[in-house]
Amino acid sequence: MYTTVSSWTEDQHKSIGKWAKNPIDKEEDHLVITAFESLLNNQTSGSATASQFNNILAPRLVTGHRFGVWFIWGKLADASRWFGTSHTQQLVDLVVAIKQLPDVINKAGYAVTYGGNIIWRGFPEFGWVFYEHGLDLDLNTEDSTYAEWHAKAPGHLSSHTFAATLLTRPEMSKSMYYADRAFGNIMQPFDETREMADEWKMFIPPAAAWITISGQVVHDLCFKEETTEESQVRNWDGSSPEKWMQVKQRFMELAEQMDIDDHCRGVAREAAEEMERIEQKA
Repeated sequence: MYTTVSSWTEDQHKSIGKWAKNPIDKEEDHLVITAFESLLNNQTSGSATASQFNNILAPRLVTGHRFGVWFIWGKLADASRWFGTSHTQQLVDLVVAIKQLPDVINKAGYAVTYGGNIIWRGFPEFGWVFYEHGLDLDLNTEDSTYAEWHAKAPGHLSSHTFAATLLTRPEMSKSMYYADRAFGNIMQPFDETREMADEWKMFIPPAAAWITISGQVVHDLCFKEETTEESQVRNWDGSSPEKWMQVKQRFMELAEQMDIDDHCRGVAREAAEEMERIEQKA
């Protein structure tokens, strides 16, 4: 686990050669990582870093010599695993600032898109890149010892902390997709049918974070009056009144489950109590 920004950025620079083959892509990627380093070291703001990203990538996005901005999303996802708790606000401010960047306009006068989404405000490929490289990375239990798998728990919680905080920002689109994935990880019994022993250590704290950090937004998504279009989104992202009640009931059960540790029982209890508080306020 990275304990310093410098050790993380050093490894990110080293990894560029494994993926980028075009020398100009490599040069730009190094500049992107350096911009991340300045942000994480509190030398630049989220807004300034977003502008740096635009200055680095926009010229070749305009000409079509560079496709997409997934490299930034991948590094953001990785940074969230190591610094999503300690540098939450910097990373959240960065994402909001990226969304507010002006469109990249090509020579024909049209906004540059990738996969049908406008760069930057459309966040092309962000969803799956962040999920796979931040929230879901390396959680396969195959070929992992107990100690190796559970050592990934802090990074898993860190990414969810960042994502839950991002959901609270009014500038961002509202979807419960990531929260629903976290809730899904705690719904089944923590017993011998699980692939890894003591999976509750990995999964209860991130699920609870979605409630303690962004519970009001999650509640509003679950209970909002819906149009036909919103109903389709709801079906996709898991939000529904039934889901809210199921998650609350599950946290209440986990808070009383004596074969999990005091910390995770306490975290589950705190989440259940927060859900109750939100309901009373509604």
